[in-house]
Amino acid sequence: MAEEKYNNRVLIVDDNPSIHDDFRKILEHDDEHDTNLDDLLAEVLGEDPAPADKERKIRYKLDHAYQGEEAYEKVLLAEEEKDPYALLFMDVRMPPGWDGVRTIKEIWQKHPYNEIVICTAYSDYSWEEILAELGTSDQLQFLRKPFDVVSIKQMALAICKKWNLARRARNYVQDLENDVEIRTKELNDKIAELEKAFQEINELQGILPICAWCMKVRSDDNFWVKVDEYISNHTKAEISHGICPDCYDKMLLELEESKDG
Repeated sequence: MAEEKYNNRVLIVDDNPSIHDDFRKILEHDDEHDTNLDDLLAEVLGEDPAPADKERKIRYKLDHAYQGEEAYEKVLLAEEEKDPYALLFMDVRMPPGWDGVRTIKEIWQKHPYNEIVICTAYSDYSWEEILAELGTSDQLQFLRKPFDVVSIKQMALAICKKWNLARRARNYVQDLENDVEIRTKELNDKIAELEKAFQEINELQGILPICAWCMKVRSDDNFWVKVDEYISNHTKAEISHGICPDCYDKMLLELEESKDG
C-alpha cells in the first residue's frame, strides 16, 4: 500500500470574521517565533524535542465557513474530492442558520470519522447539554473562548496526528478485509472445482451401459454416443486418437489378405 500524504487540512467554522483572522494568525503565521513540529509534539507528549529537523515548520491548509450549512457542504465536497478535513474548529452559535451542535450531528451522520473541536463560551449550551445532544466521543474536543494560542496549536497538532493515524488504521483494516474477500473467493472457486471433479468421478465410477457390438455408451439422456464423446462430456480429459498394436497388426493382416484376394 502506497504511503498516503499527511493531511493537515483544517476547516474553521464561525460567523465572526475576526475569529477567522485569529486562526489565520495562530495556524498560518510563520516567523521566528513559530514553534516547529517536533517542539510542539514534544510538549504535548512531555518529551525532549529531537535535535534533528529543527527547521521543519507546521503547515496547515485552512478553509473557512461562516455558517453551519456552508460547513456541512464543504465537508461533503472535501470527502467527495478525496481531500477530507483532518480537523474542524466549530463555533456553537451561528445565527440565523444551524448552530454548531446541529452542524456536527449532520456531518457525523454522513462522515462519522471527522475530528471536531467545538468552540464555546458556554452561553448557549452547557458542556452537559452538548454531550447530551452529541454523545460522548473521542472525536469531540472542547475549546473555551477566549482562545489560548498554545492550546489551539497543541490541539491542531495532536488531533491532526490522531486523524492521520486513524485513517492509516482504517485503510490497513480495509486492505486486510479485501485480501480476505479475495482469498475466500479463490477458496470457494477451488471448492466448487473439487465438488465438480468428485461428481464427475462418481459418474465414471458407476456402471456404464456400453453396446457390445458398436461399443457406444448410453448417456444420461438415454442417447447412445461414442465412448470418446461421453468422456469428453463428463470429464476434462482431451481425447487423442491412435491405433493400438493389436489393431495395427489386425489392420495390416486385413490389407494383405485383401491384396492376395
